[in-house]
Amino acid sequence: MHTKETKTPQALMRLALGVALLALAGCYPPSALEMDYGNSVRNNVAQQVVNPRAGFSPKPSVGLPPQAAANEMERYDKTFKEEPKKMGKQLDAPMTNQ
Repeated sequence: MHTKETKTPQALMRLALGVALLALAGCYPPSALEMDYGNSVRNNVAQQVVNPRAGFSPKPSVGLPPQAAANEMERYDKTFKEEPKKMGKQLDAPMTNQ
């Protein structure tokens, strides 16, 4: 018969083997798919930069002229005041029970 004294070292050996296998699996090299992680985001961010050397220029950036900026803000504000457009006439027709 097996005693409790022989089961404990065997269980510890199995546990140590499992931990060693998990540690070894962590050293496995990344796949080709994993090597590509994040490249699409980095590419999209890089494409949004108009002038990558802009931070090195001592000249400050210039915005819109005051009147043009006011016109743009007025046009932007109007988009929140307009009523939603009605849907097509097919939705206005009364429903009939058949």
